[in-house]
Amino acid sequence: MTTRLNTTVSLSEPDDVLAAVPHMLGFHPTNSLVVLTLHDLGFTPRFGVTVRTDLPCSMRMCGFGEYLLSGPLGRQRAEAVILVVIGEEPSADACDDNCAGACRRPLLNGTGADEIDTGPPLADLVDVIRDSFHRAGIVTAHAMWAPQIQAGASWRCYSDPECFGEIPDPKSSPVAAAMAAAGSVTFGSRDELRALVAPESAQAVTRWSAKLDALAEERIEDHDPARVSRDVQLVHAAIQRAASGSALTEDDKLRVLLAVSDTRVRDIALGTALGDTAKAAEELWLALVRNAPDPELPEVAALLAFSAYLRGEGALAGVALERIERVEPDHQLGALLRQAMEAGLPPTELAVIARDAAEDARIMLEEDGAW
Repeated sequence: MTTRLNTTVSLSEPDDVLAAVPHMLGFHPTNSLVVLTLHDLGFTPRFGVTVRTDLPCSMRMCGFGEYLLSGPLGRQRAEAVILVVIGEEPSADACDDNCAGACRRPLLNGTGADEIDTGPPLADLVDVIRDSFHRAGIVTAHAMWAPQIQAGASWRCYSDPECFGEIPDPKSSPVAAAMAAAGSVTFGSRDELRALVAPESAQAVTRWSAKLDALAEERIEDHDPARVSRDVQLVHAAIQRAASGSALTEDDKLRVLLAVSDTRVRDIALGTALGDTAKAAEELWLALVRNAPDPELPEVAALLAFSAYLRGEGALAGVALERIERVEPDHQLGALLRQAMEAGLPPTELAVIARDAAEDARIMLEEDGAW
């Protein structure tokens, strides 16, 4: 995901970088590999994207560097990276093939790895990634390990036994202050982030489902070709009201949810992520996602994911896409957004796609006489 911070904060020490990691991701990672890309090394180095993945077990280390380069990192043209290993428990889902131990580097004296101090855990994983990146022309500027990212946790370097320290309080880091000033929230875990987009309650979803059925019956009798245009106006009016501080009723939200369930209206609504009311629009999409029944969920969740991704909130976009994938795995826009994230497509390029989609939808409506 792109770094969420759009201002300049100087990070000169490894301690500072480690304390900044949760804020760059949007949540505190556990049992993760985090890759921070670096650019403009000849001038003032700057961070590019921040990529997090679950730790692989030994059976999956064999091509892990190439795997990383085949995803978002491959598009970034990074000059260097900082590797941060957090924890040491691999993802159980990764341990299902037969190359166990193939990437373990034999010790020169033949002594078992468990009989000597080999330094921080998962050094072999770091070696594999460092080698792959080196072949791709990417320098590993630093590689560090910490059991967790929290105040007082010890950290160690992989290349220098004299390089170690304690992590300062992430809540007090300069990046945390800048994020707070920008209105960004850093969650305690990815599960907390998932809870943000989870259904508010089964009762609320059931109530909304019944009301949506009644509204859908009304729409069946509405044969006016200009209905889609009215739905677009309804959505924009609701966002404007929310942006001005006026509360929307439940019926207002239900009508917006039903409107954006039409993909033509949804495509035009993508443009709301680009204007002055983007924040209000995203807050509305989030409120709808938390109460939307399964049939109406995918389109509004895609709007939320798109808006979040454009702001650099890749973690929020990711959990919104997870909800789509559970309900409708073949959802077209959801799949396109997932591909964009995995390829590391810059938000600026995604914004161009949104403008084109909105314009195409308007042209189609004009041709059908619905605009």
